[in-house]
Amino acid sequence: MYCPVTYFIGGIASDDRIFKHQMVAIENAVYLPFPRHDKHDTMDTYVKKFIPLIDTTQPFNLVGNSMGGIMVMELIKHIHPEKVVLISSVKSRKEMPFILTHLKYTNAHKLLPGKGFIGFIQFGSLFKNEILKVPGMRRLAVSMAKNNDPGFLYWCVNAIVKWKGKEDYRKDIIHIHGTKDEMFPYRNIKNAIPVKGGAHSMLLIQHEEVNRLLAESLRLN
Repeated sequence: MYCPVTYFIGGIASDDRIFKHQMVAIENAVYLPFPRHDKHDTMDTYVKKFIPLIDTTQPFNLVGNSMGGIMVMELIKHIHPEKVVLISSVKSRKEMPFILTHLKYTNAHKLLPGKGFIGFIQFGSLFKNEILKVPGMRRLAVSMAKNNDPGFLYWCVNAIVKWKGKEDYRKDIIHIHGTKDEMFPYRNIKNAIPVKGGAHSMLLIQHEEVNRLLAESLRLN
């Protein structure tokens, strides 16, 4: 029996290591690297650059983490996966926290350059207990951030803030979300499968539970 390829798109300031546990746990898993951006890209124009990397002639699934989930929501306007799974992400702008949606009007986020965003991760991770209690986790988070072009990180922040995302483009989205997510609070998320105590970084920290839920979701008919 043919097993569809499951394509994974990561979040801001990440690389293929964000899915290191899923790549070995999910059959036919393929990581999609971020294509080169243009400074004039919107989220919609940017995600179309993923399409040549996806074999749409065969059944396939899409999984997006954090910003990758937003990209997946835009991609499914143009391509039609069998299953769509979001992890620690949002299905629409309505699920974003107030402070993030209102940056669109203040443009305060533009004061932070890409290199500053990397510095923010270096400094901010010092105060995240869920990261500090796992050996090597902070080092990995900082290493992934530094592996991204600062210009791309700057573009990502602006694209997320400006994302319209007014509606769910299909009603069968599978959404796995931590109840302690500090980036996208669980209280704002509709119809999600909860991971008890899961923070925004649960993909790496609570990977066994996430992998179990992901595998079950991909097997569902």
